[in-house]
Amino acid sequence: MTNMATEDRAGRDVVRELAKRVAELARSEENARRLKRWCDFNTRRELDRPPVICHPGSGVWEELLPRAASVVAKDPWLAGVEYAFRQQLFKWHDVGDDTVIVPWYGVGRIMRLEGDHLWGVPVQHVHAKVDTGGVSTRAAWRYEPPLREESDLERIKPPKYRYDVEATRAGVARTQELLGDIFEIREVCAVPGPGAWLHGWATELRGVEQLLFDLMDRPEWVHRLMRTLMEGFLGVMDQFEQARVLTPNNHGIMACDDLPQKDFDPKRVRIKDLWGRGESQEFQAVGPVQYEEFLLRYQIPILQRFGITYYGCCEDLTNKIDLVLSIPNLRRFVCSAWTNLGKVAEAVGRKTTLEWRQKASDVVFPKDLSGVKLHLDSGLRSARGCNVMIVLQELETVAGHQRRLADWAAMAKDVGARCAG
Repeated sequence: MTNMATEDRAGRDVVRELAKRVAELARSEENARRLKRWCDFNTRRELDRPPVICHPGSGVWEELLPRAASVVAKDPWLAGVEYAFRQQLFKWHDVGDDTVIVPWYGVGRIMRLEGDHLWGVPVQHVHAKVDTGGVSTRAAWRYEPPLREESDLERIKPPKYRYDVEATRAGVARTQELLGDIFEIREVCAVPGPGAWLHGWATELRGVEQLLFDLMDRPEWVHRLMRTLMEGFLGVMDQFEQARVLTPNNHGIMACDDLPQKDFDPKRVRIKDLWGRGESQEFQAVGPVQYEEFLLRYQIPILQRFGITYYGCCEDLTNKIDLVLSIPNLRRFVCSAWTNLGKVAEAVGRKTTLEWRQKASDVVFPKDLSGVKLHLDSGLRSARGCNVMIVLQELETVAGHQRRLADWAAMAKDVGARCAG
């Protein structure tokens, strides 16, 4: 079979030219300054200002950098590489946040899931039937959970993975041939999924509303479910460790001096050489007592196996601050737009860093950013003495404000520098 990537000469030429531009930025003094700022932040050293980062969603990218109009390559793999390089360059030149570019190109080691479903049973998303008149839209969906009866818990099978060496080598070889004279090509692999995501899997398997009822109606069954998921994911961590496929993840905006461990062996990377993460979005409406009983106590055995961890997402953790701080290796507390920043700052001091997330709608939809500027100033002053990073994500539109992300990033840097001074 002919490899289309070798025939797509125009696509190859474009990708290589973009790669050279990205590699030049990776070697720049500005990139080194940004990397140092992130490393200082994650290692809890004093900062000249809070680092600022923006994570556009797919909708924003389609508005600012339409894939169909911007990508030249016809080969699907080349097109994916090209679009990723274009996004990096856009973030650097047109957004202007503290994006860091690593001086190497990562190729994922391929771990194959055995069977068709992560937990042995199918999880389906049922989309609403909406007449859009032929216009593409991202409509809402609901879970079609497979665990209908309590006895269905017995159908869950722990995930099993297999390292596909040949597929990995093939991916490395084609990337080496395309970019090897521009970038160092590295094999990369992390623990799969979003970390200690027990609440998310439980929701997929049981349904959001039903799981909340279960906490009251069948608590012992929920304990069995959470224990099953915890043990299953701990087994996955063992599999990845034993397969010797893991690679360090303390690079880019996750750079720090604490990882990997002092006795690190690059030929046998361990979970404790890595960053881990956890959050509790689906338990947003669950009170602190039940949150600790039914979720956190099952997340901690997973999280404490990592070297250091960060915790939180879009949920309000104001009433759960002390519980989150009980995670033994917590390094970063994620303070959502709904969590009280002042209370978190008072509780954490310099024990952990703070990831302060902004409300995307407040940034995107107003005519100007004057209200956001006041919000940033007030928040950063309430968190004085803490190591804070400023984050804008959950973005799916810029609502016609083509320069909004760049204006926000510049303003966040300016306010951060003034508040740090």
